[in-house]
Amino acid sequence: MRRRKFIMLLGAAAASVSTPLAAAAQDYPNRPVTLIVNFPPGGSTDTMARILREPLSQALGQSIIIDNRGGAGGTTGAAAVANAKPDGYTLLLSANSPLTTNRYLQRNFPFDPKTAFAPIALTSDVALVLAVHPSLPVRDVTELIEYARKNPGKLAYASPGIGSSHHICGELIKQKAGIDMVHVPYRGGALAIQDLIAGNVKVGFNTLPVALPQAQVGSIRIIAAAEKTRLPELPDTPTIDETVPGVINAGWNGLLAPAGTPAPIIDKLNALTVGALKMPDVVAKMKLQGLHIMSSTPAEFAALIASEADHWARVLPSIGIQPE
Repeated sequence: MRRRKFIMLLGAAAASVSTPLAAAAQDYPNRPVTLIVNFPPGGSTDTMARILREPLSQALGQSIIIDNRGGAGGTTGAAAVANAKPDGYTLLLSANSPLTTNRYLQRNFPFDPKTAFAPIALTSDVALVLAVHPSLPVRDVTELIEYARKNPGKLAYASPGIGSSHHICGELIKQKAGIDMVHVPYRGGALAIQDLIAGNVKVGFNTLPVALPQAQVGSIRIIAAAEKTRLPELPDTPTIDETVPGVINAGWNGLLAPAGTPAPIIDKLNALTVGALKMPDVVAKMKLQGLHIMSSTPAEFAALIASEADHWARVLPSIGIQPE
């Protein structure tokens, strides 16, 4: 009898907790939602957020306010969401680095990516390319390596921040090719490519949406893709991997909420996000920007974050990248 009474009390307690959560989810949202993008305007993560804003806003029946909070390679904005109230009204659109690599590259990292968020859905695969300023006399990876060997320490490469996929690819090519280039981190991809266009740095890793328009008008020259296979947008441009095996990007964007956000809200946001990514106008806008669609369940996204975090915990020390 005592055990039966205890079970009944547990059931009543669970119901008292779940009922408000269920009610909150059913009423969600009843006011505007803030979507924090943890990089400045103009980069691929910001582009993805702005493509999704309208269809998600229409589906939710509330406006979505984009709040760009760059800094520390995306860590600043991600931390703001990790510490936000878990009610579905503060979301994060993030690239992979603040969730998988930054904790191993930044001292006093403010959160555990495996536990700080409730992943909602992957949104896009972000293709990465290697580009140079037109004044640099190189047209492929082999020529870049030869130039760097003849001019040790004189080349600098730009990235949108320490711990970004761009930074990691740069350090991988340095290690595997045995060359010396100076890493110059910026507060986002838009700022990095501005200095590449100006010639203040001669080499840069950039996402395809940021780099392609500039390459088309001759402001920069794309010499390789940092992907497993050649990009459909640049079929004649080889991959870095074809010359230096193992230099491959693992970049993506995804939507997350603070840990503890009620599961019904996460499930609702997942369904609406996956649905938006199937809309013809969203598909067309992403294709135009060089963004490749990805989607997932919340569980699949969480498993990806955990897997990649464990992977980079092993790899980053092996290529000499230390916390700064």
